[in-house]
Amino acid sequence: MATRSYQQRAVPSSLCLLVPGLIVLVVLYIALPVMMAVDRDYTSASIMRNNPSLSPADLDFAVNAAIVYAIVLHAVSSAAAVWLVVKALRGRRWARIALTAYLILATLGSLVSAAAGAEYLWAVIPSDAIQLAMIVLLWLPAPSRRFFGSS
Repeated sequence: MATRSYQQRAVPSSLCLLVPGLIVLVVLYIALPVMMAVDRDYTSASIMRNNPSLSPADLDFAVNAAIVYAIVLHAVSSAAAVWLVVKALRGRRWARIALTAYLILATLGSLVSAAAGAEYLWAVIPSDAIQLAMIVLLWLPAPSRRFFGSS
């Protein structure tokens, strides 16, 4: 089995900015489900606005399901983002592409939260801004393109 050896290169400062962006992104990914769990009325109001005919028992189930879904989704998203950034900072071209695809999908997926209600915009807007900035940092600066061996 052939193995590839990856040459260690200095990471350009433009790509180093991925790290603080990732930290803020993970904090936002964690904060949203925590907020949903801590303030169940907040989550309940959002669900009732979109499904006003729910019975109290169904509403309680929907709130619990939404919280569990948000926890799992954001935990997996955080782990994937961290792993892909680490691999990208090691110069893996596939990680640059995968991270870009992930960031695009995460930005598009955040539209679901935005559509759920204005109370989620505090997380959606900064998350989307950071995700888009990370895409720019991966592709636009010339040092980033050279780091990944493309021009």
